Amino acid sequence: MTETYPIQTIDLAGSPYELGAGLSRTLAKDTARLSKFRRFVAQENTQVKSLPIYTEQASNKVFALLKQRFPGITEWVEGMASKLGIPAKELFLFSIGGYFSDMAHAFDLRRDGCSTFSLSHSDQGPIIAKNRDSKSAYGPWQVAVRVRPQKGFGYLSMTTYGVPGVNSSGMNEHGLAVADTHVPSSDIGPGLPRFALTEKILTQCTRVDEALGMIMKEPLMGRGNLVLADAQGALGVAELGHRRRAVRSCTSGYLINTNHFTDPLLQSAFLETNPVSLKGTSEARYSRLSELLSTGGHTLAGAKQIMAYHGGTLDSLCRHEEMEPPHRTISTVLYLSQQRKMIFFGGYPCMAQYQELVWQ
Repeated sequence: MTETYPIQTIDLAGSPYELGAGLSRTLAKDTARLSKFRRFVAQENTQVKSLPIYTEQASNKVFALLKQRFPGITEWVEGMASKLGIPAKELFLFSIGGYFSDMAHAFDLRRDGCSTFSLSHSDQGPIIAKNRDSKSAYGPWQVAVRVRPQKGFGYLSMTTYGVPGVNSSGMNEHGLAVADTHVPSSDIGPGLPRFALTEKILTQCTRVDEALGMIMKEPLMGRGNLVLADAQGALGVAELGHRRRAVRSCTSGYLINTNHFTDPLLQSAFLETNPVSLKGTSEARYSRLSELLSTGGHTLAGAKQIMAYHGGTLDSLCRHEEMEPPHRTISTVLYLSQQRKMIFFGGYPCMAQYQELVWQ
């Protein structure tokens, strides 16, 4: 069992097509690794295509919506395809496969976890922290990027090879940081996936209130939550459905997201999808984070310690694969808004030897 994953750092610049090509160029240079990635994409897509709910027409509908509302994302896909030797529509399906598995309630295919929180004040200023929990097979395909787009603000991001935009978390040159979590939900439909919404926020917004305003206006796919922080210490949470959404903000303290909805407007849409032994894990992790943050942890060292927390099967934040094979914590990232810095590690946070990437 691989416990840690080395995470490459890449600088990207240019048009959306050039960003996609640049993201994939490093991977394409390693022919053995590229072959492995192609097999991985094919395996994931084969599982999605086997679902009764899947049709190529439905995938094309989401692609067409993005091409109309946010064409940079589809151009990014086409740029990746040009270097990876994978058809653009297959790469796009790899990016949105979770949409179909959620609609089919086939949650064993894509049962992504994740625990996130934001702090308005610490010894390093505002912080966002995220443990990314997913199938262990996704671990080797994470990558840290520093992006200078042709239009809009530049940003740092922890993302995934083969996925356009910001697939997990990021922070822009103004210190606005965003991290997402998946929420299995009945309120889903064609709209912006989180990787497109987050990229749009980071390239166009400078403050939490601007980002929350954008979230309330965009057509969304649903299926998740966002936690936000900006360099002034404002915090926000957005709970995202397709038809409904809820946002809240504050200027002190902390905010938390795991993998359920807490706002009354969306609570009924949440679907508990875990096996019996893990039912309630999202709520347990949320409660554990609340307890830990209410009694301390408002330093960078404290935030790292929180993300490495080991408790029981339900409330552990650092989740080892034996708890829920093949799912586990595949990375940890912390964004320091005032320093414009991300600190990250591929693997279990209890073993972390952090890397850094700074906006400059």
